Amino acid sequence: MLLLLTALALADDLELTAAKVAKLPAIDGKAGDDAWKGAAELTVPIGVPEEKAERKAMMKAVHDGDSIVVLVRWADDSKNAVHQTLSWSLSDEKYLVQDDAEYEDSCSLGFALEGTFNPDMLAPVEAKWDVWHWGADRSSGGYALDLLHVYSKTAPPGMKSKQKTARDESRIFIGRALDAGTPPFKTLEAPKAKGPDKVPQFAAQKPAGSAADVEARGEHADNMWTVEFKRKLKTGQKDDTQIDPAKPLAFCLATFNNQEKADHDVSHTILLKLR
Repeated sequence: MLLLLTALALADDLELTAAKVAKLPAIDGKAGDDAWKGAAELTVPIGVPEEKAERKAMMKAVHDGDSIVVLVRWADDSKNAVHQTLSWSLSDEKYLVQDDAEYEDSCSLGFALEGTFNPDMLAPVEAKWDVWHWGADRSSGGYALDLLHVYSKTAPPGMKSKQKTARDESRIFIGRALDAGTPPFKTLEAPKAKGPDKVPQFAAQKPAGSAADVEARGEHADNMWTVEFKRKLKTGQKDDTQIDPAKPLAFCLATFNNQEKADHDVSHTILLKLR
């Protein structure tokens, strides 16, 4: 799966300030903790161009000097909590991902790791991103997918990539890989014989290694998703962005309704600042 996102053309970067707190919020997707009450809220337009950005998300962030927690809230009038469901194919006599498959709601944070950061994935620049991706199905065990995104003029070695045409008509390769270790989900073996019309393809599992760096929980209530991400500021892992409290960090936000089954866009660059 490849996420093709387009950047907002805003004049100024947005800023998300993470205040230092004595106690971090619980990662439960509820946003009722005392730590959030005094945190500044940032409204982030989601759409292209800015004047057509009918969707928006609300963000907050806090840290304790060791770890950071980021809160994301956005409107969604339907809850999609299973991903790439398998349906029985009469012609193939097996379970397959069909055109009517269900896809999870999700959101992701993409942080500058190497190179020039540009939220437009089709920009003609070479870069690497550290991406925290929460999905309503694949993150149901309490962890985000910790990913490395690579944008390169040549096919990145050692990872799957797709060639795309950049904005200047040059070619750009976009690669995406899970961080090293055991991911927070596993792929289930499809039943050999027909049972229910639809069966799940994924199940949560305990992650390990660099893939276990980002805790995340989401909850859908009152036509809103609330998702909380938590990670250490410095993990020491090569495939992670190390967050320096003294330096602003460029990142962007994307929210997805039904994942691959609807158009989706990304925010303009947001600068994360810790105080």
